[in-house]
Amino acid sequence: MRRQLDYYWRLIGTALSFSCFGLGGLLISLTLFPIIHLVSPRRDLANRRCQYVVHKSFQVFIWLMRSLGVLTYEIEGAERLAGKGGHVIVANHPSLIDVVFIVSMLPEALCVVKKAAWSNPFLVGVMLATGYIQNVDPVQLIETCAANVARGRNLVIFPEGTRTVPGRPIKLKRGAASIIVRCRQPIIPITITSKPTTLTKAEKWYEIPQTRVHFRITVGHSVDLQPKIVDDEPLSLSNRRINQVLKKMLLEGIERHERAG
Repeated sequence: MRRQLDYYWRLIGTALSFSCFGLGGLLISLTLFPIIHLVSPRRDLANRRCQYVVHKSFQVFIWLMRSLGVLTYEIEGAERLAGKGGHVIVANHPSLIDVVFIVSMLPEALCVVKKAAWSNPFLVGVMLATGYIQNVDPVQLIETCAANVARGRNLVIFPEGTRTVPGRPIKLKRGAASIIVRCRQPIIPITITSKPTTLTKAEKWYEIPQTRVHFRITVGHSVDLQPKIVDDEPLSLSNRRINQVLKKMLLEGIERHERAG
């Protein structure tokens, strides 16, 4: 009986959390963000201020989910992100809220967002106000990302391009590798796992697990991949080499989490 009550309470808590997430995004898009852009002397400054608002909002969202008993979490190495700028932050992508955890640790960060998300009426205002980058034109995407990283902005990207399907191997796309080759800036790998799995590509938000979810997030040390990049080499070869390095990093991080239980 207690287990059933806990399940339904977590289901209600999940529904409440995502309702607050969507309505909160819509509210600040219609009220706070326009004011920030109006009083900011430059668009890039307004974008960064809006990114900070999203950073704090995501901290509140995580606090809400934990307070409602929906999940627990532990973060290792968050201090490695402190004061960092001009880095490409790469992570595996097991769940819908991975970006929420990452951005909650970064006061300013640009995210690469897939095209489909821009049609979400609750989120499109957030992405426009923050200057998040739409993943549409591959060439333009690489140039935009490289220009922002060169200006000292942190870029958050998932090399898989979409959430991992449980039970299937990690498969990286070329986008993240191309950006890293073009930027030639250090990367910071982040490993994210959850037990049991939840909010995966194969699950709806209401298909919650039978037990409370525990997220584990590990922020790795900054890694310089420039030695892996060869001048005047075809981009396809560089991408393949960088993806091999990224995949090895992400898999090793996941394996460490699994060994630790």
